[in-house]
Amino acid sequence: MASAPSPARRPAARPKRAKKTLGDDFLAAVRADFRAHGAGVIAEVRADKPDQYLKIVLSVLPKDVNVTINHLDALSDDEIRQRIRALEAAVRPFLLGEDGVSGAAGGTGPQKAH
Repeated sequence: MASAPSPARRPAARPKRAKKTLGDDFLAAVRADFRAHGAGVIAEVRADKPDQYLKIVLSVLPKDVNVTINHLDALSDDEIRQRIRALEAAVRPFLLGEDGVSGAAGGTGPQKAH
């Protein structure tokens, strides 16, 4: 049966990292460059290359972002109907013509001058 090595025979612990690695140096240089020029470069990319700007933005977002484009998916049919009725009531004063019915709502097109 093998026994645990005696304290005198245990392998030496790894020495702590004394020098920065190449990766650390690179990130430090990028950090310094970004602090000096980052905002200006971002503005240039946004203005000159919006597709690249969007790629940058998307690359820094968390991968598990749950974006709901259609907020109506979470509503019931009754809630959607209520919202439609509220919108109709809000815009009705702006759509009514002299006879109380808008051209679009009344099914008539532009009136010809007689």
